[in-house]
Order: sequence, then structure tokens, then C-alpha cells
Amino acid sequence: PEYAYAETCAALGGMFWNWEMALTTGKARYSDLFEWQLYNASAVGMGLDGEGYLYNNPLACRGGVTRQAWFDIPCCPSNLSRTWADLGKYIYSVDRENLWIHQYIGSRVTLTSVDFLEVLLDSSLPYIGRASIRFTPRNRAEFTLQMRLPSWSATTRITVNGEPVAVPTASPVSEPAAGGFDPRPVRFIPIRRAWSAGDMVEIAFDLAITLRCASPKVKGHLGKVAVTRGPLVYCLESVDNPGVDLFNCRLDPVSLRVDPAPDLLGGVHLLRATTVDGCPLTFIPYALWANRGPSQMTVWVRT
Repeated sequence: PEYAYAETCAALGGMFWNWEMALTTGKARYSDLFEWQLYNASAVGMGLDGEGYLYNNPLACRGGVTRQAWFDIPCCPSNLSRTWADLGKYIYSVDRENLWIHQYIGSRVTLTSVDFLEVLLDSSLPYIGRASIRFTPRNRAEFTLQMRLPSWSATTRITVNGEPVAVPTASPVSEPAAGGFDPRPVRFIPIRRAWSAGDMVEIAFDLAITLRCASPKVKGHLGKVAVTRGPLVYCLESVDNPGVDLFNCRLDPVSLRVDPAPDLLGGVHLLRATTVDGCPLTFIPYALWANRGPSQMTVWVRT
């Protein structure tokens, strides 16, 4: 279980399957799963330089896994490149009465089916929990804005032109998921009104650090956690933690804090912590590991 992995192409396939399910069923849980796979299982496949790839994406590495320029079966590079090129297709869906926001990714789109409505989505995710949506319809247009409330945001605040919008509490599920991630309570919040040029919706997300456990059936992960913040899974990499035994150190969860690092890995928010005996730990987003040469890495940490 320590070395469980997903192939990059399998992760991409899961994303596309969830997109089709979101459109077919209208359920927000599939858009939530799409986001989880995009930021973690898929993004990890491509290096920051755009020229190095991972075919398999392990959750732990004691050495021997590095990014490669090419593979004997080269499906990952082409699948990754077309996914990023097509990413705009997976942010919105629309009919004559509704506009669904599936992903909070900065973008601009003009929708001819809603009276030539221009939508400008400005997002600070995944590191800062803010996004805004500004509308510019050719004429005043009445429709329902359907906004996904992510599973990772315990409290989401929404305003329309500065006025708060009531956000109902999610209905509890009858049986919690065995693992630490459960998209089933995720839903769309409908806001219906006649929208005018310049109307703005602002969203504030809760990006709390969360510790997630594996299913109890995965015996190798008993007593371990995966550290997440917002839609990102984090990991320990040896390059940031010299002299630390990544696989046996014990995290002190109370010590976890956010530390912005604008000059590291293209600009990230690190998570700093200590072990129970006071040794410093640095977590980076899992999608960014293996960008600084050979290293050891683990997502699952003892606690």
C-alpha cells in the first residue's frame, strides 16, 4: 500500500469520466472529484519545465523515480498537453436557464446561448481562497447561476454586489466514507436573478489544513495521515527535509502552519510543521515533487 500509484493517463481518464457524469447527472460531486484529480493525480504527471514527465505517480518513493523526457509508451505527454489545452471546456456548462460553475479557474468566456453573456472568472485558488465572477450581458439577462460548494471548504461565503447570500448547510451522509475524502455532500448553490452588466459574485473559501486517513482496510496506513489544504494534497520530499527519516518521523499535527514561498517551485504555499520531538518538517504540494532532481518522498506520514 505504501507504493500505491496511479498512471497519469488513468488519472486523466478518471477526470473525463467524472466530467461526463457531472453533465449526465447534474451532481456536483463529480465536478469535485474532477478538481481533486486535476490538481493532484493529473498535474503531478508534468514537470514544471514542461519537458519532464512521470508515467507512474507513487504516493511514496525511497529512490529510483525521476521525471523522464520520454517513455517507451509515450501516451502521457500527448494526453497531458491536450488536457491543458482543452481545460477551458471543463469550467462551465450552460443551458438557456442555468450557468454552472464546475471549476474555479481563472477564465473568460462569451456564452451565446445566454444573450451573448460575457463571464469573467478571477480566481486565487488553489493557494488563496478567493474567487469572483463578473457578468457583462448584452442585455439584462435572467438565469440561475449554479455554483459548486467544494467538499474541502467547511464554510463558504458568497456575496452578490456586496450583499451576502445564504449558504445552506450540507445534508449529512448516512454512512461517512471510509477514507478522508467524501464528495457526496457537495452540491450546487443556485442564485437566480436578472443579471446586469457589472454584476459581481464574490466567493470566499475556507482553506483549512486537513488531515485525511486512509480506509481502515488499508492496514499499511494505520496511524498515518495525508496532509491536505483546499484541493491540494501535500507531501514530504527529502530535498526540503535533509536528515529526516520521512517514513518513520512522527508529525505533530498542532504545529502545522501555512508559509507562502513565492520564489519556490513557481510560487507555492508550503506547510511547515515539526515532529513530536521538535524536528522541523516542510510539506510541498504533491503535484510538484520530483522537480529538483532525485529524491525521496511520501504522502502518508506517521502521527
